[in-house]
Amino acid sequence: MKKLLMATSVLFASGLALSGCQSTQAQLKTGNPLNQPVMKSVITTVDGSNREVGQLFLRPVDEGVQVYGKLMGLKPGTTVALHIHETGSCANMAKAAGGHFNPMNQPHGNPDDAASHAGDLPNLTANEQGIATVNYVKKGISAAMAGDTSIYRRAFVVHAGADDYMTQPSGGSGDRVACGIIEKK
Repeated sequence: MKKLLMATSVLFASGLALSGCQSTQAQLKTGNPLNQPVMKSVITTVDGSNREVGQLFLRPVDEGVQVYGKLMGLKPGTTVALHIHETGSCANMAKAAGGHFNPMNQPHGNPDDAASHAGDLPNLTANEQGIATVNYVKKGISAAMAGDTSIYRRAFVVHAGADDYMTQPSGGSGDRVACGIIEKK
């Protein structure tokens, strides 16, 4: 019985070690061995108060970038649009951020559609405490420090309303109310 328990323990430990190696292989494939965020954006209001309203984190994953974090201080139940804009500036009420990040010259659309702006992200809805969370993988963009699809030094922009995913070029999502530059973590 002791030998059987010892043999089972050895097999179990070997299985754990192998699964750890497979996990490490997958993490190395993304170029992020600790699977940690490599970029961060502090989101602040653009009304002149520069009040922090959230933080978003980014990390490379297979086929794109995972965007996750939260926005706070929203009106409960409100749905807002979140986009990645082409220029890393929040000046002039975030107008300096330019249009949506769109290196492939696609039409604006649903973020899950491959034929949409690289900066199109899903709408976020605030809970009863006014907090909206995001955990989304945007395909076709990169967390590299350079390149056509790199989002480094671009800007997240939060709009006052929801994105209808149809209206060109920006989804009819209203004024820019908050902004944050995407920087290396």
